Amino acid sequence: MERTPKRKRPAMEFCERNIATQLMLSEIQNGSSKNMVSSPLSINLILNMVAAGSTGHTLKRMLGFLGCKTIAEIKAKSRKMMAVAKGGGSSEESNNGPILTMVNGAWVDQRFPLVPRYKEEVLKRIFKCEANMVDFRTKAAQVVDQINSWANTASRGLIKKILTHESVSRETTLILTNALYFKGIWDFDHKFDSRRTENRKFYLLNGSTVLVPFMTSNQRYHCGLFDGFKVLKIPYQNRKDNDFSMYFFLPDDRDGLQNLLLQFDSNSGFLNQKYFKLREEKLDELWIPKFKFSFDFDVSKVMNNMGESLLFIENPRDLSEIMRNSEDVPFFIPQMDQKAYIEVDEKAQRLSPSLICG
Repeated sequence: MERTPKRKRPAMEFCERNIATQLMLSEIQNGSSKNMVSSPLSINLILNMVAAGSTGHTLKRMLGFLGCKTIAEIKAKSRKMMAVAKGGGSSEESNNGPILTMVNGAWVDQRFPLVPRYKEEVLKRIFKCEANMVDFRTKAAQVVDQINSWANTASRGLIKKILTHESVSRETTLILTNALYFKGIWDFDHKFDSRRTENRKFYLLNGSTVLVPFMTSNQRYHCGLFDGFKVLKIPYQNRKDNDFSMYFFLPDDRDGLQNLLLQFDSNSGFLNQKYFKLREEKLDELWIPKFKFSFDFDVSKVMNNMGESLLFIENPRDLSEIMRNSEDVPFFIPQMDQKAYIEVDEKAQRLSPSLICG
């Protein structure tokens, strides 16, 4: 899902898109046969929540990774991202545009209460995030259940569980969470007739094929031909102040996904405006797979593979603007995990990633 660009895309998206690209490249190189989905926006929000309250060497490294110069820039970009979700509507009954909601949460151990300024001015005012004081030392299992319940509600039931009891220890001090929910109904002129859906061959990375349901239509679409791949745009029913569309990138070669990703693994990759300036054409044939799956991955591991280790909080005092008594934190090794669900059918697309940072 993409919001159709109307101006130059901000540089802040590069690092998080790069994480998604690196994830897919790694899975391909390891011979994985899994379907993958991730949310760069969710990763960005979590990193911004940490950066907005960091100091010292931690702040310096995070600003460099996020492509920002100051905390003020981090905050300004975070406000814009939250505003996009606010403009997407929040009701399942909305008939005049996509539903887009974004919810953030914070669970902090009672031994290390949040600094009031960070709690009010950063979490609450910018990220619309309510902080929960909990007891990780003696009630970690109950906190895990609470966070899983939160994720289930925020994802409209698409993600039932994001944490296991084993993933949170009694030494945990802080967990930040983000959940995004998107539902877009295809534009009136681009709906698919379910009666025409049929099973066709889908080519896997290992060269084999499986039969999957493909949707078809013979309407006019915005599309483009580029070096080694094609791009197709399908718009959603939109409000006047929003313009959301889904973009499909299809390699010309059946085994061309890796080369396509390598081509995008640069500053000029997905951010290149020419890939979004497409011409409307009448297509003789159009087949798009109908799919539904979930995927979870370790964001920290992908960042480590990129040479951007999340083990950047060498001094707990760098968190003194976030939590009190930070100098007493025994150790702080951030761990980021994301779980996402996506569904595309004849009527709509639904997407819900949830991300936690502990």
